[in-house]
Amino acid sequence: MFSDYRVAAFAALILAASAVSAQSLSPAEKKLVQSVEKHLDEESAAFQKVVDIDSGTLNTIGVQEVGRYFLKELQDLGFQARWVSMPDAMKRGGHLVAEHIAPKSRGKRVLLIGHLDTVFEGKGHRFERAGDLVKGAGVSDMKGGDIVLLYALKALKDSRLLDDATIRVVLTGDEESPGLPLEVSRRDLREAAHQSDIALSFEPDTGKIALGRRGLSTWVLQVTGAQGHSAYVLHNGGAGAVYEAARILDGIRAAFAAHPSTTINPGLILGGTDVSYDADKSAGTSAGKFNIVAKGATVLGDVRCLSPKDLEQAKAKILEIASASLPKTSAHISFEDVFLGWPVTEGNRDALRFLGVVSKDLGQGPLEADDPAQRGAGDFGYIGSIVNGADGLGIRGQGFHSPEESADLRSLGPSTSRAAVAIARLVRGAQ
Repeated sequence: MFSDYRVAAFAALILAASAVSAQSLSPAEKKLVQSVEKHLDEESAAFQKVVDIDSGTLNTIGVQEVGRYFLKELQDLGFQARWVSMPDAMKRGGHLVAEHIAPKSRGKRVLLIGHLDTVFEGKGHRFERAGDLVKGAGVSDMKGGDIVLLYALKALKDSRLLDDATIRVVLTGDEESPGLPLEVSRRDLREAAHQSDIALSFEPDTGKIALGRRGLSTWVLQVTGAQGHSAYVLHNGGAGAVYEAARILDGIRAAFAAHPSTTINPGLILGGTDVSYDADKSAGTSAGKFNIVAKGATVLGDVRCLSPKDLEQAKAKILEIASASLPKTSAHISFEDVFLGWPVTEGNRDALRFLGVVSKDLGQGPLEADDPAQRGAGDFGYIGSIVNGADGLGIRGQGFHSPEESADLRSLGPSTSRAAVAIARLVRGAQ
């Protein structure tokens, strides 16, 4: 948790950075915006280039290829950039870490985060444009945001505002499915957070800024039943594994359907006389006959909560439901915590107020905070207890995690200008 002193110091720095604007753009900031507008065609082409590289989380070669593109671009801007490989057993591509350290920096140390991987693993879902709408894997979640981050830094470089700036960039290669153990896969991100005063993340812009996110845990339910003739099911033949799995799932549905912030989703179910599940591929097979009581069932799902307390209560309720077994059945459920919850802090609210001033000065209107319960999990969850900040500064989009994922190209320039001016004010501090 943040100390009172740290929160007060953070708020003071944010307010000082906000005061730099004097409710208007300075001549240097106007040049920043002009630089962004001048390079919009180049930015759009770069956007298409990275989207057309397939980089599903488990496509380690593709993730590394996207990483090489950003690594070179950041090196050209004067950053010390390196690729951090993960152990082979993790089956993840690695992360890009870049630093621009100014010994005489008098402003804030800024951390910029994004991710290189996408949900879809295979070929296809390439960049397609229809007017101002573009589709493709990761156009909004979040290769569009990565490009916004990069071209904001390019504008700062063009305007010579990088010279005295201390900025760190971490682009993870497995945000959509973090490698385990988390102590290894999120080590570099957490180290960068410890060396920063504020973090800005470039997940999709949904129209509101994220100041908190729910955490994510996965669960696997294994059910066994007594295999036998279907004529005796629910009588002396027992309920069977499929009925028992259905009972548990419906019990979970009834218990949490009206919960305001906790959601529990069964995403995959297999049942029958023979069940096989491959965790690495998140796929499996099942076999059975209509006249045989099912011997086994496997269900894979997730639980999302705002706080550790909510998570522990959810786990306890699920275990209670699973333990009330139907005749001749048994169930076992295991949990794995993947994303930590990111709590809303006063420091995060200060970050929103600062970004709101930037947005108004750019003529983009006021900014509002999103409801954390409406946001999925994200990398900010791993650093939210270390550093304050805000998320959702990328490109406008919708249809995330689906073949219909899209982005609005009209938001590319405004999002990049907003990021460039915000970073410029932060690194200048109260100058």
